[in-house]
Amino acid sequence: MFVYNRTYGAKPSNATRAAWEALFPTQGGFFKHPDLAPECSALSIFHQLHCLNGIREAYWFLFEAASFSAAIKLDEQSLPMEASPPHIRHCIDLIRQSLMCRPDITIEPKNHVRGGVSGFGVQHRCQDWGQVLAWVGKWENYRVDEERELYREKESSHDMNHHEKGN
Repeated sequence: MFVYNRTYGAKPSNATRAAWEALFPTQGGFFKHPDLAPECSALSIFHQLHCLNGIREAYWFLFEAASFSAAIKLDEQSLPMEASPPHIRHCIDLIRQSLMCRPDITIEPKNHVRGGVSGFGVQHRCQDWGQVLAWVGKWENYRVDEERELYREKESSHDMNHHEKGN
């Protein structure tokens, strides 16, 4: 059953940041698995949640800017990355596609007083979020040290080759 929690839609604050961060494993949802994902990967859900939070942050940023003065002309270059039009477009389309990929066909009764549906107070069939977090948590540090060493070796080799060509 969905239960409304206004924290996740509220203005950015220490409380909302903590709530959103608690939805993610320690590495932000990135992991490696020897068979399923030998390269650093993430489950789509973590990307989708990141995008949804970006939309929330962008909304409140723009709301606050517009609230202070109608004379302010927003400069796209001064916006945080999460509020940039390309990022917002990306997030909206990713969420759109993910919703269409796994549509929730729960029947939500219309609230005639409000003139629509709320999505809350009806039973939904959901995945066990604790199991999702536990699985990613098990694999998020898989071969991280090896990858760091490989990266250092590549950087060192690049620096040496670049230095030799400069002489």
